[in-house]
Amino acid sequence: MFLLKDIKKVAIYNRISRENNETEDILFNHRTITTRLCETKVYDYKLYEEVESGGKFEERTKLLQLLKDLDEGLFDGLVVVELSRLARNNLYSQIVAETLVNNDVPVITPSRIYDLDDESDRLMYDLESMMSSKELRTITRRMKVGKIERAKRGEWIQGRPPLGYRRNNKTRLLEIYEPEAEIVRYIFNLAEKGHGVTEITKQLTIYKTRDGNSFNASSVYKLLTNTTYTGTIKYEAKNKRGEVIESVVKVDSHEPIVPLSQFNSVQSAIQSRMSGNIAKRNRSKGECLSILKDLVYCKVCGLKMGIRRDSKRKESIYVNKCKCGNKGITEKKLVDEFWEELSIVEKQLRQSFEKALDVSKTQDTKESLNKTLEELNKQSDKVKAKLRRVRDAYTDGVFTKEEYITDKMVVEKELTQINKSVSEITQKLKQYDAETISKEYETKLKWLSDVRELSDMYNNGELFVRGKDIKDAPIPTVNTKDITEVNRLLKLVINKVYYHRYDEETTLNEDGYVDTEKGDFIRITVEPK
Repeated sequence: MFLLKDIKKVAIYNRISRENNETEDILFNHRTITTRLCETKVYDYKLYEEVESGGKFEERTKLLQLLKDLDEGLFDGLVVVELSRLARNNLYSQIVAETLVNNDVPVITPSRIYDLDDESDRLMYDLESMMSSKELRTITRRMKVGKIERAKRGEWIQGRPPLGYRRNNKTRLLEIYEPEAEIVRYIFNLAEKGHGVTEITKQLTIYKTRDGNSFNASSVYKLLTNTTYTGTIKYEAKNKRGEVIESVVKVDSHEPIVPLSQFNSVQSAIQSRMSGNIAKRNRSKGECLSILKDLVYCKVCGLKMGIRRDSKRKESIYVNKCKCGNKGITEKKLVDEFWEELSIVEKQLRQSFEKALDVSKTQDTKESLNKTLEELNKQSDKVKAKLRRVRDAYTDGVFTKEEYITDKMVVEKELTQINKSVSEITQKLKQYDAETISKEYETKLKWLSDVRELSDMYNNGELFVRGKDIKDAPIPTVNTKDITEVNRLLKLVINKVYYHRYDEETTLNEDGYVDTEKGDFIRITVEPK
C-alpha cells in the first residue's frame, strides 16, 4: 500500500496513435496536462513518449523501457492523461497492471489515483481497460470501412504519394507536381525504348529522389511498375493476420502522368528482360556477339543456348551445342534462317493491329467482362452481408468464439477471392480499349521497323511499310556497331527463338507412305511476346 506523501519521483507516459490519425498537437496537449499535474503536486518526473504506428506490444519501445525502469524501483508513481494511454488491449493492460502491482506503483491521472492493490480500484482499472479495448475495436472497424469508402471515391489514403504527385488536402485527391513528373516521364520513355533498369539508373545521375538521394535500381523498378501513374488507385484492406479482405481498384481517380498504353508497353519491355518472376533475371552479361543474344533456346529440351566466339578464328561466332545433344551452328547461318521466320511474327502483329482498330470486334468481349464484373459485385455484397450475420450471431451469443473465428476466416477468404477477381477484371476492362490495344501493336511494329532500318533491309524499310513477305528480299546485314541495338529491339518483340538441328526428316507422301530423308536440317520457331 502506498501513501500519497511517499510519491516523490514519477514517470510520465504519453502516447499517440498514427492509426487513429492522432497528431503531434495531441501529444503536445497531453504533455502539457501531465507535466502541469506533476508541477502542481511537486513531483520530480521523467518523460516517456512515443508515437505508435501499429498495435504490436513489442514495438512500443518506450513503454517496455518504462516497465523495466518500474521493475528497478526508479519511480513512486506513473502519470498518464487517461488509462487508455497505457494500452487499449486487455492483455497488454494486464501486463502493465501486474508490473505496477508488483512494484507498489499507483497510476495517477488528472481525475483520480488508482491503487491497483485496492480491489475497487483494480476493478475500476479493469473495467476502463475493457471499455477502451471495445472502443478501440469499434474505432478500428469504422476507420477501416471509412478508408475503403474513401479509396472507392479515388482519395489518396496510403501515406506519402509517389514521385510526381502531391495530395490536395482539401479534395484528398492526387495532383501532378510537374517538376517531379518530368523525371517520371523521362524514366518511362527510356524504359519504353527497351533500356533496362540498370541502364536507366545510370542515366539518372543528375536527378534526385524527393528525399535528395540518388536513384537506385530498386526505386526505378518500383516506379516503373506503379499503376498510380496511369491514374489508378489500388488499396488493399487487411485483417490482423495480414490477409487481404477487400481490394479496391479505382480507375481515373486522378490525372495520369503516363498514358495506359505506354505503361503497358513498358511492362512488356520489362518482362522482355526478365525470366520467370520479376526478381530472377535470365539475361547474360558480357559482349553482345549476335542480334539473337539471350534469345536462342533448344527446341528439344528448352534450355537456353549460349553464343561464343571461336577461340582461334575470332571473326567466327557459333551457337553452342546443347547439353541434350542438339547440335550447334554458326551464328550467321542461324541468323539467316531467323530473318525468314521474322516475317511470320510481322504478319501476326499486323493482323492483330488491324483487328484492334475494328472496335466492333472487341465490343462483345467488353460486354462479357462488364456482365462478369456486375455479377462479382453482387456476390461481394452477399458475402459482406454474410460476414455481418456471422458477427451478429457471435455478438448475440449464438456462436462461440471458436465457431465465430472459423466461420469468419472462411467468409473472409471467399471475399478476398472475389475482390481479387474484381480487381483483375477492372484492369482488363481498362486495358481492353481499342486505342490502348492498337497502340501496343503499333509500338511493336515500330520496333520491328527500327530493326529493319538498322539491318539495311528492304530499301530502307519500304517493303516493311507495305507489309510484303520478306522471303523475296535479300538477306539483311547488321553492322557490328548496331548489333547491340538490334538485339535490344528484338527482345522487346520476341520472347524466344527455338532452334533444332537434326540429320533425318520424315514426311508423308501423296500415296500415304512415309519418306525418310537424310541431310542437315534446321528448324527455327520464333515465339513473339
